[in-house]
Amino acid sequence: MVFELFVDLANSGHQVQVVGKQAEEAKTEIDNLAARLNTDSLVNQLFAQLALYGAVSIEVIVEEDLSGVQKVVRVPAHTIYFKYNEKTRDFEPYQWIPPEDPIKLNLNTYLYIPMFTLDGSPYAIPPFLASLSPLEMQEEFKVELKNLAKKIGLLGFFDIEIPKLEPKPTETETEYFKRLEEHLNKVAEQVAENIQKGIFLHYEGTKAEFKEIAGKTSDVDKILAHINRWLITGAKAQPSLVGISEGITETWAVVSYEQFARQLQNYQRIVKRALEYIYKLHCALKGFDIEDINIIFNPVPKLKPEADIEAFTKKADAITKLIETGVITIDEAREMLGLNPIGGEKDARDEKVFSKVWDSSSDSFAVSFDSRKRSSKDISLQDCDVCSRGGFGRTCLGSVF
Repeated sequence: MVFELFVDLANSGHQVQVVGKQAEEAKTEIDNLAARLNTDSLVNQLFAQLALYGAVSIEVIVEEDLSGVQKVVRVPAHTIYFKYNEKTRDFEPYQWIPPEDPIKLNLNTYLYIPMFTLDGSPYAIPPFLASLSPLEMQEEFKVELKNLAKKIGLLGFFDIEIPKLEPKPTETETEYFKRLEEHLNKVAEQVAENIQKGIFLHYEGTKAEFKEIAGKTSDVDKILAHINRWLITGAKAQPSLVGISEGITETWAVVSYEQFARQLQNYQRIVKRALEYIYKLHCALKGFDIEDINIIFNPVPKLKPEADIEAFTKKADAITKLIETGVITIDEAREMLGLNPIGGEKDARDEKVFSKVWDSSSDSFAVSFDSRKRSSKDISLQDCDVCSRGGFGRTCLGSVF
């Protein structure tokens, strides 16, 4: 259950942003690659790797003519071991599947990105490692319950008393007890078969009584509940996330979910790095002139989105009063609210914001921008120095040269 929560909530969908002269062409090529790789499934598989092994372990297979990425292969993390290179002072990955010899992996195409490691060790720590001990305890307890159910049932058992057979004058004591045993076994089989059909046939003088054991086993559910809590906590989750509400307040349930959501953001960053590497390698092999590729995951679903809306509204009201009193400008207010300035879009690297107006009489354009110090000026740049050619009034992102 926790594993499914990790994958379902972490994969909230994502967008790809490409920065550079050939951004549009590269974006089209990335879309084609994503469709060919079935990126939706790939992202789920990467999150599954993180949840089980604590690391992303993949190898990017390129075309033989080095014309692009062919496919992405998941390499089982438990087959990876590292060897320390004294010359480079770094760990080098090998894949070892006995009885074959270890195979050194290509550092340009193989990725091993751990979430957590011990000091001085390159190996990832599996997130569910702490849940193995309570899981073993749970399995042992289930075996005990199964044996108990076979012996006396889970609710109770029938205590049946049947008339005793009289001994025959000619039979010995041994023969008599043997005949009694055979008779009891035969009656027991008949009773068991008839009870399953909802009837109970017996001779006159037979007494039957159902003896409950529920009172003596009332603490079984408490033991199971404690084991389940240990198991869920060991899997880096909270019981409230899987529907266990006993002893948990609504406030703590919200806090638990928010903590879990922040934990998922850490997982998203690992998958983000892997996807960016795949796309950057593909664009480099294709020869596209780009500066950077950014993967942006959609926010994890909120447990109470109306609370965020209310908080944003109150913040906006407070900032509006600052504008009315002349303390801040509209652009400063939009920046405080996390919105783009009126003059253009913010750069992904929080650099200056450029607004381009094309001058058809020359190969230059006017660029106006607002710095964080609130100073502005006009400069003239070559179109190719900032971005690819675009339509009139297009907003472009770039750096100050």
